[in-house]
Amino acid sequence: MKKLSTLTGREFQYKEHPDKELIIYPPDRQGNLQYKSAIVITPFTINLVKDAIKKAGEIAMGASRDNPPRNSLGAIVKKEKQSPQQLSYLIPILIDGGFCDCRKIGKAFYVSHRRR
Repeated sequence: MKKLSTLTGREFQYKEHPDKELIIYPPDRQGNLQYKSAIVITPFTINLVKDAIKKAGEIAMGASRDNPPRNSLGAIVKKEKQSPQQLSYLIPILIDGGFCDCRKIGKAFYVSHRRR
């Protein structure tokens, strides 16, 4: 099991399934690592987000569950009936894998494609 932190510093665990799904174990309400519940991020969502980042060059993360900013990754994911919450875990994984970078402007996070 791998450990990372969200962009706001909350530690989580994850593993990659052989079918390329990411299985995320978010922290409990007290911020402790746990194994009781998981979020699955499908290859469809992973590719959707990666394609949007590549296409935009730089794009707002917009992980708000209720009202992600227009034209953000959150809005793109929500349009596909997926939860923008997944971005809180997927973006750090993509950063760790060298796919993208992130910077904070005010309270917003902006994700940019890392050209190789």
